[in-house]
Amino acid sequence: MPTSSPRSKSIAVCIDTRDGGARHRLHGIAQYLSRLGWRMMLVRQSGEAAAMDVVRLAPDGIIAYVADRWLVKAAAKLSIPLVDTAVGEVPVPLTVSLDNDALSHLALAHFKQIGLKHFGYCGVAGRVTSEQREVSFAACLEDRVLPAFSEPISEGESGLEPLMNWLKELPKPIGLLVFDDKLGERVLTACRCADILVPHQVAVIGIGNDELMCEVSHPTLSSFSLPSARFGLEAAKMLTQAMTGKKIKTPHLKIQPTGIITRGSTDMVAVDDELIKAAIQFIRTQAGKAIGVKQIAQALNVSRRTLDRRFAAALNRTIGDELKRVRIQLAQARLSDDSQSVSEVARSCGYSTASAFSRAFHQNTGCWPSEYRRELRS
Repeated sequence: MPTSSPRSKSIAVCIDTRDGGARHRLHGIAQYLSRLGWRMMLVRQSGEAAAMDVVRLAPDGIIAYVADRWLVKAAAKLSIPLVDTAVGEVPVPLTVSLDNDALSHLALAHFKQIGLKHFGYCGVAGRVTSEQREVSFAACLEDRVLPAFSEPISEGESGLEPLMNWLKELPKPIGLLVFDDKLGERVLTACRCADILVPHQVAVIGIGNDELMCEVSHPTLSSFSLPSARFGLEAAKMLTQAMTGKKIKTPHLKIQPTGIITRGSTDMVAVDDELIKAAIQFIRTQAGKAIGVKQIAQALNVSRRTLDRRFAAALNRTIGDELKRVRIQLAQARLSDDSQSVSEVARSCGYSTASAFSRAFHQNTGCWPSEYRRELRS
């Protein structure tokens, strides 16, 4: 980072780096501030101690994840702007946070794609963000009632009985959107203790794609991937505008998730037709190969017409749509690995050329593979 000059600014960054998403936010902030040659001062305290540290440092601005009342008071005392990279319990004039409406629509679409007709939400009691996600998910269901449960405990295995009882009473099979990956792992533990089959009775999606938490869960946890570094970068950009007196067009900026990383907790299809179950299983195991609908029908020993008709009746989409959907999901996961070129990702997802892959990816996601990868990095 460039050496601070008399005209450079100092920014207090109040982020707990023990959290994976927080570390990515920190990286985005550092990227932006280094371009300006501004000094970043990392505050490792929390609560009132953090606020006292900020006042002592006397920075020109503050970026937080998640701001509390002490930090808001510190910003007011110093008469400096504060940007929060999430929505916390205390109102902050400038925020960069997850677009819960976009997330809810994607979650509902994913659950419907695997044939589910019942949906629920599990959140954390007393958390504003959790309440907002519940409201957003309920709005997607229009006139249907959303079964919801708020946990006072967000992680661990203690006090599972209320959660287990709620899970037992739910209509099944059901898709559950869960506040974050820590709570997602707790929900999976409660299902296991209550002898509830995951994903066949309860399918679970977390939020944040904390890879360690998702992979140590049993079964592994499907989760929304987020461009966490972008939260930090956009917050730094917004803070810069506030510090220089520029008008901020969107003081509460919403960032969309980058997709769902599918793992064991949603690896199912809720239909009775055994042919359709076999077709989907075949697609999931063979999607990376150069196969088409003809090869799928031949492998299942049925006509293409029969397969298309029964697939459409069961899931209201064609077998070709399903093959494309699985390939795009596979591509999204592999694009997060910088060691593979776009051409290599294309071949590993069953596309003969990078151009064909790029067109299909753009058609299904609204962005090109290179743009999607750049969004993940930013």
